Amino acid sequence: MLRALNWFFNGASSTPLTEDDVAVGAGRRQIVVEVEFSDLTPEDRNALGKYAPAGAETVTIWRRWESGVEKISARAFTNPLFDAFRTARSAEDKRAAYKTLREERPDFDLPAVRSVRDMESALTVWESQNQGSLSSRELSADGHFFGFNGQAVMSGLFDYVFVSADLRAVEETQDSKASVIGRILEQAIDRTAAEEDLALLGSLLVERHSEVHTKHFTQQLADLSNELTNAVEEFTRGRRVDVEPRVPTYKPPPVQFEVSVRDGAAVTQVDRQGHGFQRALIISALELLARRKAIATDRVICLAIEEPELFQHPVQARAFSAALRRLASDRKRGIQVTYATHAPYFLAADGIPEIRRLTRQPSTGKGMYETIVRTATQEDVQQSLAGDVRQESVERNLAKLALEYLPEALFARSVILTEGDTERAVLEGAALRGEGLAAHGVVVAEVNGKGNLALAHAILREFGVPCFVVFDGDKGKDVAKAENRRLLRRLNAPQEDYPSTQVNERYAAFEYDLERTLLSEWPEWNTALSHLQLSGSGSPRKSAALYRHAAINATSDAPQILKDIIDAAIKLAADNA
Repeated sequence: MLRALNWFFNGASSTPLTEDDVAVGAGRRQIVVEVEFSDLTPEDRNALGKYAPAGAETVTIWRRWESGVEKISARAFTNPLFDAFRTARSAEDKRAAYKTLREERPDFDLPAVRSVRDMESALTVWESQNQGSLSSRELSADGHFFGFNGQAVMSGLFDYVFVSADLRAVEETQDSKASVIGRILEQAIDRTAAEEDLALLGSLLVERHSEVHTKHFTQQLADLSNELTNAVEEFTRGRRVDVEPRVPTYKPPPVQFEVSVRDGAAVTQVDRQGHGFQRALIISALELLARRKAIATDRVICLAIEEPELFQHPVQARAFSAALRRLASDRKRGIQVTYATHAPYFLAADGIPEIRRLTRQPSTGKGMYETIVRTATQEDVQQSLAGDVRQESVERNLAKLALEYLPEALFARSVILTEGDTERAVLEGAALRGEGLAAHGVVVAEVNGKGNLALAHAILREFGVPCFVVFDGDKGKDVAKAENRRLLRRLNAPQEDYPSTQVNERYAAFEYDLERTLLSEWPEWNTALSHLQLSGSGSPRKSAALYRHAAINATSDAPQILKDIIDAAIKLAADNA
């Protein structure tokens, strides 16, 4: 996605395309990227003209690639009667079309102008004053937006800066026009005065060099010139031979800067630092470049980062995530941030609507896939729950639940949802008696109580993550009746006050609770747990760590109900692969 946008904004120079980039099975060997811009400002409308007249809420632009040829088009608001002029290829044909238009539609009151540019301007002015006569259509716009043939309109409104995962710090910290540091230096450092002084130094060196020549060679060269002249006159007269000093032109090299890293008393080149620091330096430099551009102009800068967590330890990754969020949250800076990540550290608790979960799924045709993009908003989740959870509860718990208890779940192929950490620990431990759940893309997530299961289920379903719900029936507890019924309704299962112990395709229930089931069906687990507690390995109270170890170390296999839960979650993951 980020690379597709990079091609859209920066063209083949940034992302060269070939036939290998065309979708497998595509009938037409074409690549199309469509971008829609919203929140248009008066400056945007002024620059974009017929593509963003008053009343248009968005601007849509397409970049297409076919057989090595790139074309750009956009949705414009124009008068269809002007098509003959705009589609004409030659200036002569355009003048003829404009003349015909004036003759056939004198009510348009188009001015008599000579140049094609003035004709286009007249039509644009007419359209801006008669928007009721316009229709929305896709028109060719090569050169209008990105400067292929003319003014690069978008470069003054919106810039896209892409940080790839393989960006090399050594190259980007060189003082050159193409590097990140070079672009920062160009903006931040005024070299004019220094270059003037260096030019003066060059002229002084030439002058001094001439003085040295005069002092040491004037008489010697004059004598040599006379001797050569006399020698030549023996053969031909009327000409003189002079030997003079040749003073070279001194042009001092331009000002150059070098980036080094000071760590205490040690000073090293950038490439001698760890990969984590190198990447942090480059991203920070790009962020600085984006900020300086945004401050210097009214344009918007989009900083797009591929895997910002690369080479970062967790603490640094969290700090980096917070810094990027602060940068994007300041609307005055005009900076947007987007990144593709595999790390939960970069999911912010206040940013649920900003998350896009991208997954591949089989498409039509053997061996073909399509990418599905999913998101979740508070409104979507509330509607999905259909009254099972109060709106104020959703508002209060949505962000906290999603990104404190479900961050890894958003990256999973399927998720087992449990009420608490001890249930999670037992299931993880039982799975580790085999190859475990992680190898299948399965995550076990506890949600801090049965009351949160429905909300967690709704969040993950909106993001397209298959869920298997595990809960206690709490037989005999009156407070559990309504909660059990709501949860079973959520799972499209028959509603009852106290479900019996069972494993279904999408959920499992314990008649009382998991611990009581384990005591009756897996006594070896309880023996292993008691042994761990007596040996001083942990607290005699409920402990997720001890429950996990006991499930791993019990002398007999896990009971069938746990195996069935694990198998059901693995099947969900396989179906979602």
